[in-house]
Amino acid sequence: MNKILTALLLAAIAIPAAHADDTPAEVRTKAFKKMLLQSFEPMGMAVRERAPYDQAKFAQQAEALKTLAAEPFKHFPAGSITGKSRAKPEIWSQPAKFQADKDAFLKSVDKLALVAKSGDLAAIKKSYGQVAQSCKTCHDAFRGPEK
Repeated sequence: MNKILTALLLAAIAIPAAHADDTPAEVRTKAFKKMLLQSFEPMGMAVRERAPYDQAKFAQQAEALKTLAAEPFKHFPAGSITGKSRAKPEIWSQPAKFQADKDAFLKSVDKLALVAKSGDLAAIKKSYGQVAQSCKTCHDAFRGPEK
C-alpha cells in the first residue's frame, strides 16, 4: 500500500514539473487544442449532422468551451514567437485589434453557451457559425502558416 501511495505522490509531483519548462507558445497551443478537441469539434460534429445531436451533451460542451476559451489568451507575452509558434508579430504590433478579436470570440462563445441551452438547433447552428467565424477572423490576421 505504501509503495502505491508513494508512486502516486511521485507521479503527481512529476507531471506538473514536466510541463514547467513549456514555452508560452507551447502552453497556448495546448490550450487551443484542448478547447478544440474537448468541446468545439465535438459540437461541430453535431452541427454538421455527422454525429447525433444531444441537447444536454451539446449544452455541456458549450459550457466547457466557455470555461476553456480565455485560457490560451493568457499566454501571449511579448517575444513569444519561438519554436513552432504560428503567432504573427501583429499580435503585439496591433494589440487593440488582437484584443477586439479576442473579445468578439469570447462574446460569441458566451452566446453559444446561452443558445445551446434553448435546444433550438437552427439558432445553435447560427451561433456555432459565429464562433467559427470569429476564430477565422483572428487566424487570418494573427496566425501564420505551419512551420
